[in-house]
Amino acid sequence: MGNKRKGQLTTDIEWHKHLRKIGKRFFWKGERLAEKKMIEQKLAEIETESAEILYDYLNLKLPNSLNYKELYNLYYSLFCTLDILPENLKSLKLTKETLALTFAKLSTVKNISKLPNQHSSELLLISNIQNKKYWIQQIGIFMKADKWPNHENARKLIGTK
Repeated sequence: MGNKRKGQLTTDIEWHKHLRKIGKRFFWKGERLAEKKMIEQKLAEIETESAEILYDYLNLKLPNSLNYKELYNLYYSLFCTLDILPENLKSLKLTKETLALTFAKLSTVKNISKLPNQHSSELLLISNIQNKKYWIQQIGIFMKADKWPNHENARKLIGTK
């Protein structure tokens, strides 16, 4: 088994008779690690593709000038349920990282008004909402506060029924 065959992810050197058991162990360990890496790469590709599709849809549907509370409500609504999206987008794989990436990109393109006064500098807050980590943190904050999003306002914002 010194070469790569169909269905294998890794190659292994020729097994000598006195190294057979340890050689098999090393081979299968490498095979498991290669399979795990391949699965993670495919998931990352799917999430990136989902983020781009959602971004394109929301960029067209949302107005150029947005209130921060409306955008935040839409973000949290999409995290809780996909029922506010049209049928063709309900099959997207939307994780909190995917949503955070999408909304960070949206906040760079759209004009966000009425930002919360959490920081002394408005420029600091604008740079924060354009960061993926900011949006991921907001999910935790909102869930700890035990608040629920207004799904009807989110539907109205993106124009779905």
